[in-house]
Amino acid sequence: MKTKVFIDGHEGTTGLRIHERLSTRQDIELVPIADDVRKDPDAIRACMKQADIAFLCLPDGAAAEAVTLAEGCDVRLIDTSTGRRVAPGWIYGFPELSPQQAAAIAKSDRVGNPGCHASGAISILQPLTEAGIVPADYPVTAFSLTGYSGGGKKMIAQYEGDKGQDLYAPRQYGLVQQHKHLPEIVTICHLTQEPVFTPIVDDYYSGMEVMIPFFSHLLAKKVTAHDVWQVLASHYDGCPFVHVLPFGEDKGGFIAANDMSGYDDMEILVTGNDQRIMVTSLFDNLGKGASGAAIQNMNLMMGIDPTTGLNLT
Repeated sequence: MKTKVFIDGHEGTTGLRIHERLSTRQDIELVPIADDVRKDPDAIRACMKQADIAFLCLPDGAAAEAVTLAEGCDVRLIDTSTGRRVAPGWIYGFPELSPQQAAAIAKSDRVGNPGCHASGAISILQPLTEAGIVPADYPVTAFSLTGYSGGGKKMIAQYEGDKGQDLYAPRQYGLVQQHKHLPEIVTICHLTQEPVFTPIVDDYYSGMEVMIPFFSHLLAKKVTAHDVWQVLASHYDGCPFVHVLPFGEDKGGFIAANDMSGYDDMEILVTGNDQRIMVTSLFDNLGKGASGAAIQNMNLMMGIDPTTGLNLT
């Protein structure tokens, strides 16, 4: 029997990618909604009633309204907006936090899909805070370089149209330190203060690189770069979605932010030296950073192999 899936907001970047991926799966039946009623509450609720699982690929306000529309419907929700990622009653959709997290996602009716920048930061920080290496009050600094598809249809049109000279260069944003992914990083990694977070968008379509540097003398334990690598390698051992590269791997001295474009898994590298340790997470902002993660969570909720229908390295 096929699982019935409704995508509320399938015309956006994430929703469109999910729709494309699921449309070819034999175990999924997509619940359609006509374009002329795709914002009509009654039509949306009718689709919710038909579905086993619904993806909310909407702006925060519209996603909140969709959650209300789903009340009383026997439908399980995966929300890709920021509003419910760490809200009470919702499970954070990063299964690699722990085996218990994956099990909680599988049982949940309400899953908040992680943000793209947050996915990279959390993949680095959470195992290290859990191991007692990074203290809760560590002054975290995170740099994140993303392709322009992360800005959605409007930004894609800017970069792929007649663009000004400024769009040919990397552009830093989030200048007032209020990026919407900060709350989930703080909550999931049990930090006592928000990181200094520097996101940068560049003139390539997809792929993301999140790098967090650590001064070893500020860490809670005396560790080397190899010790940090060992903690991460142990945490993700056997995980099909996160691969910690061998210690000493530096990709020839240059890390390209689009290395994982087109894939749904992550690579983590530990570089630097024993005084200044650098940890980098590489992934596709549209893959493990968005639609790939959402489908991974759906697979878990369906009780099937989480890699089903996904493109792994």
